[in-house]
Amino acid sequence: MIRNYFKTAWRNLLKNKIFSFINISGLSIGIAAFLLIISYLRFEYSFDTFNVNKDRIYRVPMVISETNGKPQTFAFTFPALAPAMKKDFPEIEEIVRFRRRWGVVQYEDQKIVENGMVYYVDPGVFNVFTFPFEKGDPVNAFTQLNDAVITHSTAQKYFGSENPVGKLLRYDHEDYKVTAVLEDIPANAHLQFHILLNYNKYIQLTRGGADKSWTWSDFYTYLLLKPGTDAAALQKKMPAFTDRYMGDLMRKNGYSVSFNLQPLKDIHTKSNYDYEMAGSGNLSYLKYLGIAALFILLIALINYVNLSTAHSLERSKEVGVRKVVGASTQQLVRQFLAETFLVNMMAIVLGLIFFKLSLPFFARLINQDAAALQTNNWIFWLGIIALFVVSTLVAGFYPAFVLSSFRPVQTLKSAAGGATIKDRAFFRKSLVILQYSIAIILIGSAIGFYKQLKFMSSRDLGINIDQTLVLQQTVDMDSSKNLIVEKAIHDLQQIPGVEYVTVSTDVPGGEVGSSEGFRLLSSNDDKRCRTFGIDEYFVPHFGLSILAGRNFDKDKAFGTDTTQPVSIIVNETAAKVFGFAKPAEAINQQLQAANGTMCKIVGVMNDYHQQSLRYSYDPVIYYPNRHIDMNNFSLKLKTNNIEQVMAQARQTWSAAFPQSPLQYFFLDEFFNRQYKDDQLFSTVLWWFTVLAIIIANLGLLGLSLYSIAKRTKEIGIRKVLGANIAQITALVTKDYIKLMLYAGLIAIPIAYLLLQSWLKDYAFHIRIGLWFFFLPLLLITLVAFVTIAYQAMRAASANPVKSLRTE
Repeated sequence: MIRNYFKTAWRNLLKNKIFSFINISGLSIGIAAFLLIISYLRFEYSFDTFNVNKDRIYRVPMVISETNGKPQTFAFTFPALAPAMKKDFPEIEEIVRFRRRWGVVQYEDQKIVENGMVYYVDPGVFNVFTFPFEKGDPVNAFTQLNDAVITHSTAQKYFGSENPVGKLLRYDHEDYKVTAVLEDIPANAHLQFHILLNYNKYIQLTRGGADKSWTWSDFYTYLLLKPGTDAAALQKKMPAFTDRYMGDLMRKNGYSVSFNLQPLKDIHTKSNYDYEMAGSGNLSYLKYLGIAALFILLIALINYVNLSTAHSLERSKEVGVRKVVGASTQQLVRQFLAETFLVNMMAIVLGLIFFKLSLPFFARLINQDAAALQTNNWIFWLGIIALFVVSTLVAGFYPAFVLSSFRPVQTLKSAAGGATIKDRAFFRKSLVILQYSIAIILIGSAIGFYKQLKFMSSRDLGINIDQTLVLQQTVDMDSSKNLIVEKAIHDLQQIPGVEYVTVSTDVPGGEVGSSEGFRLLSSNDDKRCRTFGIDEYFVPHFGLSILAGRNFDKDKAFGTDTTQPVSIIVNETAAKVFGFAKPAEAINQQLQAANGTMCKIVGVMNDYHQQSLRYSYDPVIYYPNRHIDMNNFSLKLKTNNIEQVMAQARQTWSAAFPQSPLQYFFLDEFFNRQYKDDQLFSTVLWWFTVLAIIIANLGLLGLSLYSIAKRTKEIGIRKVLGANIAQITALVTKDYIKLMLYAGLIAIPIAYLLLQSWLKDYAFHIRIGLWFFFLPLLLITLVAFVTIAYQAMRAASANPVKSLRTE
């Protein structure tokens, strides 16, 4: 019996080749698109799951709240936090600190810049995280102060095929011995590093400051709870703990600190803390992509239901004959479910093939390794199989129910099958409206995201970053190198095509690397501000404006004269934070830094976008700094011969800084890299929106082919009576255009709300104008019209004599 079901199903597929092709191709494309998105989502949500103790690992970020100020969030904390928590809370099995470092690592004559990929870590790190060892072991990895642990790729980079264990790497004027080699860190780890150094060495280098300070931040803290510990109960103890160690300091300086326990699994997708590790995911993007995946699969399933129910009229006589010869309703249901199963299986196989073939392209699109997106996890594939089994039953149940419910007498007399054509037509139209509502939501979202990206890329940043080449110095300099640095700046300035050179601690395009608490002398409330070291050329050469007061002019550099207040410039936001209604009111006012340094405001600078437009303006304090203490050399170019400038800049750099390999970037590209995730999401969404439109229009093509075929005689009669091609085309297409308009009425408000919700993540964003309510609907209506009109025009152009002979 089962064999007969599938044999009949196969014959029906061959008999109706066009409908079968549309059904299978639409489903297979939908399945492939669904799997691509799901594979990416699986990768994003799998971050840090390789750790054996992942459910017991927590990070401790902090929130600093100032009086009448906006709370500031930090992914890192103070170095004294870890030993204090370990002492006070027996629930903690292990706690470790990560201190991120930059600079050049040297092996013999080989020098490699390892910016942000070197960490000082507590020796207990391997008790917390699961980093498999390739050589060495966790017990002996950090027995000596100058021990180092490197990854497999790092070992190959420095030592090639040699055994790295026992060899020396030089970093920051110290030699470190390699004691172990780890396997490469998985791509789905939020902690990425090349070299780990013993944190106890860092404590020694900082004379204990990296162990006891409650004011120095930049230390990422992770803890491993003992089995059975209630993290929520431990979190409730944190306020009292904070008051015990920082209460006096907080009351004295007018701020409060909150330490939080953040589960390891939430760091990549749900973290909203500043100074986050590189490569953090965006939960809102992942949610939107998940919705898009379900939408695409739903559109593909709707196609099947629509085409099957539309085609059911052609099979009503078959059902009548089967019932007359004794077929039961249950047998007919099984027959039509078998057909659904066969179509779905063929579509799944093709979808898997499309998925495998397109995965490398998709991986390149999202800047990931294709291997990272693949999975051999049987639970994942079991879930996918279960989903498709359920979708097969859902998609096949209604057509099977409709076909099996036909009454024999009526089916043998007519093609109506006893059920009202109007009811089935209403159901099909409802599904078309649903299908195109989804398509319009996707189009509206894609257009909105694109316009936001365009807005961010074209908005005036308030600072001129065009044609700016930034050279980065990666080795610490002392005062003995002052003349060398000044000569390097002079020589760079003399390169043809270089208009100016300015030096700073930071450049636009990322978070300002340091912050400090400041207070007015008349106040007890600290206001935390970003601190930014610049020279006197930074303001004019970057096209910034001094709104009140003056620019730096040979002012004493920070730390060179402790008898006089340090001259500082504040931005507009900082002036407002300190309570000045107008920029001019801030001039000559004195501030005291949390470290005791006295400062005098000599100027107020215009706000500019230091970071992505996702973020609002931060309060920033600019201070004059020595050139030897700043590592960003910004060269404003006025030439088309970039290669010549680079050649001379490299020569000058090598002569001045032989220990510092040249690192450079163009500032506009550096700034725009902040929008990498936004651009990626927009691109991916556009691709899958196009796929959704293709799938929806495949279904519409099938319905229009069926509709036109059923009206062949009517079209012939109308032509005989004098109707022209345009009138007949309008007759056939108008009903479908109405469906598009109904879909727009449903979809546009939903798309509007979704886009508004997404735009709230941006401090600066577009305003949704009238274009939003017409453009998505116009696009989908145009695509649908082209899909239907071509078939309608072919039917209207046919010989009416042949049309009237059609049965």
